[in-house]
Amino acid sequence: MNLTKALKHKKKLVKQADEMFIRFQKYNSQPADQVGTGYNPEEAYTKWVELTNELIGLKTKIQNANTPIAGKIFRLGEVKNLISRIRGLDTKAGVFRDRYRTNEETITYVAYMDLFTKDNLIKGWEEEIEQLQEEIEAFNAITKI
Repeated sequence: MNLTKALKHKKKLVKQADEMFIRFQKYNSQPADQVGTGYNPEEAYTKWVELTNELIGLKTKIQNANTPIAGKIFRLGEVKNLISRIRGLDTKAGVFRDRYRTNEETITYVAYMDLFTKDNLIKGWEEEIEQLQEEIEAFNAITKI
């Protein structure tokens, strides 16, 4: 299977393992007169551990296969983080009335980075993300595990 399919399968395994744990957790301890009315906690536990072990093996294979592009994967995550953080950056500059004080009081703001610079940085990083995603997707499509 190629990496693209492996990554999809990994998501599926995570979801299935989570479902099995929820079943196990919910039916592990129940009133005696309700035992056997829902999912079998022993079966849910066994399946949860089985899926978790399969997931560990698959994640290991994916990690080993991704070694040649690990830098791109890390860069992709960190550039997304840069964008997320800078989007919330206040770029207010100039004289403003303080809304919590009297209408006569003003505050002068100075910003290291203005809105135009911020927007240009985000645009450049978004373009880089697109390029990285294309390269990673191409690698995933041809790499077998």
